[in-house]
Amino acid sequence: MYSVAVIGDSPATHIAALACKAAGFAETKQFASLNESSTDGNSVHCIPASASRIINALSPTNIESIGLCPDREQVRLGRSAYLLSELPLGKFYLERYGAPLVNCTRKELIELLAQHDAFDPSPAKKSLQEIEADYELAILCDATGVAQSTPKGSVGGFDIYTANVAEDHLLRHANVTWMGKGQVILQRSSQSQTHYTFITHSQLPFEEQQWHRSLAPAFANKCFMQTFNSEQHVISEHFQDGRRAYIGDACYAQHPCFLESHNSGMEDAWVLSRMMENYEEDIGDGLRDYERYRRPRAVRVAQSGHLRLNSLTRPSANSRFWGYVNQALSTRFLPEIAMQKQDWFHQHNVIKGFR
Repeated sequence: MYSVAVIGDSPATHIAALACKAAGFAETKQFASLNESSTDGNSVHCIPASASRIINALSPTNIESIGLCPDREQVRLGRSAYLLSELPLGKFYLERYGAPLVNCTRKELIELLAQHDAFDPSPAKKSLQEIEADYELAILCDATGVAQSTPKGSVGGFDIYTANVAEDHLLRHANVTWMGKGQVILQRSSQSQTHYTFITHSQLPFEEQQWHRSLAPAFANKCFMQTFNSEQHVISEHFQDGRRAYIGDACYAQHPCFLESHNSGMEDAWVLSRMMENYEEDIGDGLRDYERYRRPRAVRVAQSGHLRLNSLTRPSANSRFWGYVNQALSTRFLPEIAMQKQDWFHQHNVIKGFR
């Protein structure tokens, strides 16, 4: 088997190293990120079944041991906290999809994976060319500027803020979407903190008095993260290039309002390792098949994120009203149909399909 270099500092990097080892690629080494990273270690990872089953297959320590498994998903009106809709998670989710949905911090997830991958990131600063001179395949997990940066406050963009608060409250075991006037706040809790993602049209600032008082601690800790423009959110045309393979952040940016999709790089890593094993004698064929399987999934996830963003940030009061009515009716009276609409994502099982 050929030698492999895994480059990056994301959870997908560690999954790639573990998956390569499991596939028999003993000569695998992990290298620290080639880019300066400013990712907040306290940022939340909402890990769906499609990713948690991969973690539990590769790590002797289950993901549930470091995270919190929410028992319900709620949508609430931002000012009154009126419960608009609710769907079950927890045991129901586990039984439906065969793996848990878990919230944890990025730091906790990386620490869990790093203790098992047995590959310490190289302390030596090397260029990509130097690494590629010593290894037959390089797996890149770093963000590579696929999505162009958007200036803060740009017309047509969405300003994203985050807040991490150490608090204990009644909704701690719920994944909550707070709906405002063309704005949305996503609330997720890990074992130690509650994490908030604020999303608004760039020309529409948040006004704390328009939101429920329970969100006051989040507003007090709110920090600007980025401006997102869906028109600049692109998927790389290619997920491989000769002796290089790209996974996760290296070939698509994460969608700010589809938190569960931020772990898609773990799916990439698993499928890539299987293709490497299946095409041990021909790296090129393996990489091309990896791209063929994974790019359509990335495109569909991105499209779903755009639809979700537009739905959650409707600027028209009339449009919001009918959206609320439709959501309330569909989840309260037709919950099975509501669940079926998301099965394509949560039920996705790359372990079964590419074992």
